[in-house]
Amino acid sequence: MVEDRHCTGCRIECEGHIGTVKYFGTVGTTNGQWLGIDWDDSSRGKHNGTYEGIKYYETWHPTSGSFIRPIKANFGISCSEAIKIRYGFVDDELAGIDRNSIASVQKTLKAPFVEMVGFSKVNKKQSQFDQLKIVCLYNECISNAGIPNELATLCPQIEDIDLSHNLISSWKVITEICIQLRALKQLNVSDNNLPAEMNMELYGDAFLNLRQLMLVKMNYNWLAVTKCLMAFPSIQELLVSYNVIETLSDIEDNSNIMKLTELSLEKNLISNWDEILKLGKLPCLRSLNLNSNKIKVIRFPSKEATDKVDLFPSLIQFHISDNCIEDWRSVSELEKLKSLRELKFRKNPLLKGQNMQTGMQLIVARIANLNHLNGTEIIPSDRRGAEYDYLKLFSSGWKSSEKDAKQRHEFIINHPRFPALVEKYGVLDTSELKINKLLSSNVITVKFICPDNPNFKEVDKKLMRNMDVQKLIGIVQRLFRINGKIPLLSFIRPNVSQDEIPLDKPLRELSYYLIEEGDLILVRW
Repeated sequence: MVEDRHCTGCRIECEGHIGTVKYFGTVGTTNGQWLGIDWDDSSRGKHNGTYEGIKYYETWHPTSGSFIRPIKANFGISCSEAIKIRYGFVDDELAGIDRNSIASVQKTLKAPFVEMVGFSKVNKKQSQFDQLKIVCLYNECISNAGIPNELATLCPQIEDIDLSHNLISSWKVITEICIQLRALKQLNVSDNNLPAEMNMELYGDAFLNLRQLMLVKMNYNWLAVTKCLMAFPSIQELLVSYNVIETLSDIEDNSNIMKLTELSLEKNLISNWDEILKLGKLPCLRSLNLNSNKIKVIRFPSKEATDKVDLFPSLIQFHISDNCIEDWRSVSELEKLKSLRELKFRKNPLLKGQNMQTGMQLIVARIANLNHLNGTEIIPSDRRGAEYDYLKLFSSGWKSSEKDAKQRHEFIINHPRFPALVEKYGVLDTSELKINKLLSSNVITVKFICPDNPNFKEVDKKLMRNMDVQKLIGIVQRLFRINGKIPLLSFIRPNVSQDEIPLDKPLRELSYYLIEEGDLILVRW
């Protein structure tokens, strides 16, 4: 192969480094043949493809080029050879695993007495090639498909194959491998140098049943991604993280994109939310990952601030951590999504300097149907607490805008959930009379009742607003003489609704729950 001048464009490995052959031939007055390599790691090279003033080839970086002798280049092996090496049977108790590596693991675990067993058994099972369904060939120096139909005979049941970080240089080779794997559903070709080609749909027969595709670290823009997708008629899950995507084209010209249910654009270069809105037309999209981009604001087109939008109709899971969002309205805008249930929202400027608990509560209060935030389930009591705090923080703004239509409109734009929360819980009375009353007295009168024990009479009692729930439990124990049993407390605001609200945070003050004069406290044990 090295004597074939058409090896230009091939990928090679040398001393642990990977590069692309850009030149094959003589160099200056030196003897013999040379390979001009453009290394993936620019620190491995020395120049830009120029030697003694003569330009032999172009490089991607001013110092990513160098010349090596062909004998030093590893041009790779076939996919079948890699499987035999990676999964072949090794007649040894450690199945060929280096004993120094085992010792290193034991040292890391600080458990030298731990025995590493089972390698031989697992290896023996894996070496039954015709039974393999999941195959990982990361960094195995694969460069070609090998003998026609050899892979189909060797591993006919493969459903998931990882071909990432190899020496594959074209989609044609990927196609030659995958067309032999008729059961293939998941494919990872990340971190390979695979230029997107025109007419990729011609490769479609090789990927008829493929559902998940990973194109991570491919140096692709969105145009390259859409070209590639033309070859995948059944695609559902697409991961194009760690690429160079800045803008997105209209998606309706590519019918395969319209089938996506999951899309990861993590760690790209997207800064304009309008680009993301183009994905809103995807009818089946359930999960969208935009972590680690450069998005500053979120805005949806709608006539009224409280309207739901038709965009992203199926979106349940949304990740937008580690972006540049710094306004709370962007969070409130997510309330307009009809199906959103799970959100990840970490490391945005909006939360910088914010108490983490307070920040999370404000997010929960602004998005009604959210049931998971940053991987944590939102239980009903947490939601109620968050919504109460939200009411306390912004009730004065709501009240002050009551007689000013323009001011009220602006308030609802920034707090579209507030009218619904007022209807659900009522709103704090922020009138001057009320404020003066609160300033003059911290005492309220409430009524204690025992709904499960009708023999106990109702009791009216004065309480301090700043009393915590733990002290209230002690008062109830003495009041009803329940002999050390810990009561379960809740309360009802009869002037607002008949919904019971648990007093389930022992260290919280009664003011946290917005307990008012005349409320009912329910006691059970």
